[in-house]
Amino acid sequence: MFGFGKSIKDPLADAKTAERWLTTFPANDPLAAHSAILTELGALSERNANRAPARLEAVFRLDVQCEALRRTLTSQYHEHGSRSSRVESQLWQAMFDLTQGFLLCYQAFAREVSDHAQSNRWRTLLPELIARQIIHHGLDAKIRLYRYEQWIPARWTDLHSLFQIACSIEIERHPIAALADGALTTIEQEYLRVLLLQLMDAGNLSARHVEWVAEQLSEWCAALRLNVESSTVTSFYVDLGARHGMKRRGPEPLEGRVLFLDTRPLHAMLMQNVVVLEQKVRSDPLSDRTLRRTEQLNLMTKLAAQVDPEFRPVTRRGERINASGAVDAIVGFTKIAGYLRDEEVHPLIDKRQRLGNFDDSIELATFGHMRNENARAQEVARRLLATYAAPGGAWDIRDVSHTGYRLVAPMSVINLVTLGTLVAIRAHGQSLWTLGIVRRMKRLTSERAEIGLQVIANNLVGVELFEQKRGDADYSVDGEVPTVSGRRFQGLFLSLRRRDSETTIQTLIVPAGEYQPGKRMQMSVARVSQQIAFGRLLEQQPDWIWATIESQDTAARAAA
Repeated sequence: MFGFGKSIKDPLADAKTAERWLTTFPANDPLAAHSAILTELGALSERNANRAPARLEAVFRLDVQCEALRRTLTSQYHEHGSRSSRVESQLWQAMFDLTQGFLLCYQAFAREVSDHAQSNRWRTLLPELIARQIIHHGLDAKIRLYRYEQWIPARWTDLHSLFQIACSIEIERHPIAALADGALTTIEQEYLRVLLLQLMDAGNLSARHVEWVAEQLSEWCAALRLNVESSTVTSFYVDLGARHGMKRRGPEPLEGRVLFLDTRPLHAMLMQNVVVLEQKVRSDPLSDRTLRRTEQLNLMTKLAAQVDPEFRPVTRRGERINASGAVDAIVGFTKIAGYLRDEEVHPLIDKRQRLGNFDDSIELATFGHMRNENARAQEVARRLLATYAAPGGAWDIRDVSHTGYRLVAPMSVINLVTLGTLVAIRAHGQSLWTLGIVRRMKRLTSERAEIGLQVIANNLVGVELFEQKRGDADYSVDGEVPTVSGRRFQGLFLSLRRRDSETTIQTLIVPAGEYQPGKRMQMSVARVSQQIAFGRLLEQQPDWIWATIESQDTAARAAA
């Protein structure tokens, strides 16, 4: 509209021109600069484009200046991406397109370097060109991990090929000024950052955790080096001729061009942080920082386990058993509470006869009008479930244990699911819902994703809660709900019994802003009500809080 960014005819003619061109864009409109940058990079990537060393230096300068744009998009993604799937998709695509634009442009220049192998000017630019390609491969990996997506084998082939070229001309450890702040790095360091980022994420890191780990890897990798000899029997290795990332060495012999990595310095640093956090939590458990420190402690423990040089199998709480079948799924606290509320108040759904039995079949065969009523009720139940169920249809079960499920879900639902999301599942033909928390995610194909679900309740009820005002009744008469005029909100009342010999644990999940330790509420379901008080906090997520509860009616009767 105002002609920003259009005054320079050839913005990538050289480094100084590229820098002047970027200053013509408004600072408060990053998407305008984003679109123009992609257009220029796309033009240089064309087969018949005029690519010269001065233009490559201009792209280097443009890459450095784009660091501020990348930080802006990343910050907006973490702050606003959870608002809606549309916002998340737009921001994610903007970051992805920017990285792919630079990668395609650098690959086109790499072909020019190979065609002019005898040119000294091109050869002097080769180390930085390789380093920047590896950096953008790392950005690509990080952005994909935001959505729990793993690399395809071809991506690993491209990454290993770049490092092999650097090793063949012995420049993998030469200092290169390829970072935004002018700091020096090496091709080997950037290569290790990509390998370790993929190694540390086992599908149990959120997008914010992935971003934090990527920022720390610059410091963590400083003391690490790749070697041709193994330091331990179970050390990690990377095969430059393979199509996968870093793996732990097994008993079988290794062939090909294999390099080993001693992760003991990294593991020792992570374990030191674990010890410090444990001491802080233990010494001041009631501090306002305890919740954040506990989250950091869990994260450091996960990362240390992934890079532990000694193989230590995870001690599982229960044995996994292979299983098959399909389950209905409802994703998110709001959807689950809404379904249970509508299911409770709907007049056509009879919970005792929803699934039917043999006696019902005989009666339905004898009395046609009963058959029609039951069919109508089942149709209403199906429509109600379709309103709240996750898109894409049923989920498949892979295995089960005493503590959780491993499920395969359609990709259409993945944008709704993140680590910490509540999911209610119910096997086909069953009436009770099981509630779980998503703890691990991994994209298997373009159509399916694997979800690890930790079970927190094998029986849940939708309840209504309200805070009594002064003058309201302190107890219900004959178990009925007292008449009050306070603000009401929905909650999930949970019961969990892992084994028949264990006692049932009762807890409550409410919206995040409704929890206060010791706060008294009136909880009602159907026409039954009781007074409760919030106990200790079990887990907190952006949209819900899980806490213990104590019945105040029982305490009042005991005191009387």
